[in-house]
Amino acid sequence: GRSSGGGGGGGGGSLSGCRSARVLTPGASLSRPRPSRRASHLCTMAAGVEATGSTVLSGATSTAYEALATRLRRLHDLDAIEGLVGWDELTNMPEGAATARGRQKAALAELNHREATCAAHGEAIAAAEAAGAADGCQWRAAVIRDARRDYNDAVRLPAALKAREAELSATGYHAWVKARSNNDWASFAPVLQELVDLRKEMAAVCADPGVAPYDYLIDKYERGMTEERLSEIFGALRTSLVPIIAKTLAAPALQHPAALSGAEGADTFPQAAQEAFCKAVATKMGFSFEFGRLDTSVHPFTGGTGPFDVRITTRYDTENFMDAVMGTVHEVGHALYEQGLNPAQDGLPVQRALSMGIHESQSLFWERYVGQSAEFWSAMLPEFHASFPHTAEAGVTAEDMYKYINKASAGFIRVDADELTYSMHVVLRFEIERALLAGKVQVADLPDLWRAKMKELLGVVPETDTLGVLQDVHWSDGSFGYFPSYTLGAMYACQFHAKAKEEIPGFDALVAAGDLAPIREWLRGKIHTVGSLHPSADELCEAVTGAALDPSIYVAHLNKKYSKLYNVSE
Repeated sequence: GRSSGGGGGGGGGSLSGCRSARVLTPGASLSRPRPSRRASHLCTMAAGVEATGSTVLSGATSTAYEALATRLRRLHDLDAIEGLVGWDELTNMPEGAATARGRQKAALAELNHREATCAAHGEAIAAAEAAGAADGCQWRAAVIRDARRDYNDAVRLPAALKAREAELSATGYHAWVKARSNNDWASFAPVLQELVDLRKEMAAVCADPGVAPYDYLIDKYERGMTEERLSEIFGALRTSLVPIIAKTLAAPALQHPAALSGAEGADTFPQAAQEAFCKAVATKMGFSFEFGRLDTSVHPFTGGTGPFDVRITTRYDTENFMDAVMGTVHEVGHALYEQGLNPAQDGLPVQRALSMGIHESQSLFWERYVGQSAEFWSAMLPEFHASFPHTAEAGVTAEDMYKYINKASAGFIRVDADELTYSMHVVLRFEIERALLAGKVQVADLPDLWRAKMKELLGVVPETDTLGVLQDVHWSDGSFGYFPSYTLGAMYACQFHAKAKEEIPGFDALVAAGDLAPIREWLRGKIHTVGSLHPSADELCEAVTGAALDPSIYVAHLNKKYSKLYNVSE
């Protein structure tokens, strides 16, 4: 599953399923028939990628590549089925079906693993390599590169561990839902211990010699990223942002009309009205309901099977419209990436999203640089007033909306955190995971450790475990190493936005006019259709912006924005 960052959240999904970088796993441009799956013609270049020198295959080389592509698409389809089963589990499945669903997922996982590790699949990869099918086309080269990487990783994983992973992820999710609801850490802790043990066991048999368990897990979500590099990045963020956060939170609070705050127990923002407004927002952003749907879940997420079937969820609180609206903007950002993946490479590894951090960059691009802007609310204000008439009667303006949505505070909940403080929530989780996977802390220590780090990083202490260590779904399926992707995504989003403003004339004016298509198409050409063509997120970032990831751009953005918003010196 793909979790949300600042606007909502969801689960991580199986590590051994990371062959598919799908969310549980076009806009208008996908309103067309599904393309032919003939591999010899699939070196068509995506928008924004140089096509010069591409060579069409023929003869034995074409036959070898076609054979591999057919196998890869079958694996993709099995991943897709797993994704749909997971989506159903999180949205529609009755509670009593959890045990049976665990068996079903285990059976499917075994079949998937058997297909991915069979000798014939390895032979097909080797044949395509030997035939030189990668020569003359960067798309084919990327397909074969990732097929080899996936195969080498998969053959190291015993089928029994793969099945155990699927079964335990189902058990863990439902144990977490109950524990979170009842503030019952003790009931979840034993399952979490099993998941920690499972991940360590998987790392022991799958990782390259000398690779630590946490490095192995991080690499599943962010290729080439390590604990050491993340420690450098997050250490710098902690040092740079702490004083910015401190001066902002010390400033007088931003004022907003009372009409934007729901009274406790009141139906201030009726769910039906929120649902209609969220659908209008999704449509404005370019989400295709022909190839997607919007549902409700405990934890917002984006799922489905790829560009032709993308399923997003949000959640509703009648006292607070922000959960649903900004959660929807965030998930639609993920969904636009999925709906914009290159149809010419359908079902092949190069089509899929590059990394979790890049996926998160797309949701945060829309959430923070469009949905949280004054210009966006200028465009959406008439619809907002029509959906919630009391806000029109109170004279709520776009500027009021901007201040309300961007107010900063030190809170307990990651998915409710503002743009300024959010990264500290990620730093907390990274530091806990790092210690847990290294054996420096035990599962039993986590509630107290969580409270201590919240006090240290944000100056607040949650009164319950539901507001603390139990708040996120990610650990319920063992998605250790996922959390860093959120802040990496935030930094990539910031750097992409800076470049987009350089290259898209009148960026802010387009948002104010509600004309989001040019922005969506810029992202589609630069990032979505490129998929996994580049071997790392840094290389994609360099191709898009001219430079690898630079955290200082993110820090400078936050300092400038919040200093102006709160009228404090930079």
